[in-house]
Amino acid sequence: MEVIEMAQLVTGIATIIVASVLMWQMVIQKRTLDIAHNDADAHMSLTAMDTRSRTNEWFAEKCTPEMLEKFDKGLDSLNEKERLILQTYYRSTSRVLATEWRLGRLIDQPWYYKNTYKQELMFHYKAFREIFLQNYNRNLMGALGEYNSDNVYQGLMVLGKEAYEEVTGEKLNVPNL
Repeated sequence: MEVIEMAQLVTGIATIIVASVLMWQMVIQKRTLDIAHNDADAHMSLTAMDTRSRTNEWFAEKCTPEMLEKFDKGLDSLNEKERLILQTYYRSTSRVLATEWRLGRLIDQPWYYKNTYKQELMFHYKAFREIFLQNYNRNLMGALGEYNSDNVYQGLMVLGKEAYEEVTGEKLNVPNL
């Protein structure tokens, strides 16, 4: 064997060794990223649940049996403080839900979002359905009153609409999403 052939052989072996090391590093990096992704998802889930629990506890402390009766009658029956309590609870719960949607948490599980609308946003109360409709229509329309088809939350809005229609049996008179 000549020196050139030996050099080519050594270069080829070195290239294979370097490529193998790089491949192994990629496998390790993928595992590390998978672990980090799972940790981030777990953290996000726990944070969402903690926020919901605190919001629900706050709401339970503020809510009275008289308020619950008024919720059945609608927004017009609430005084200013009761309306503020309702709006604060609704906004906080909606924000957590929208953040989960935006971050892709359980996005392939539509039941999760529908149940949150039905149970935590209490669609069985007229006042909650009314505040949902106010927010839904506001979010659906752009600044000029036109539908914004680029809306990141379009899928979430569809699930909210479906949950509302399932609970009430009414069809919402809004553009098809």
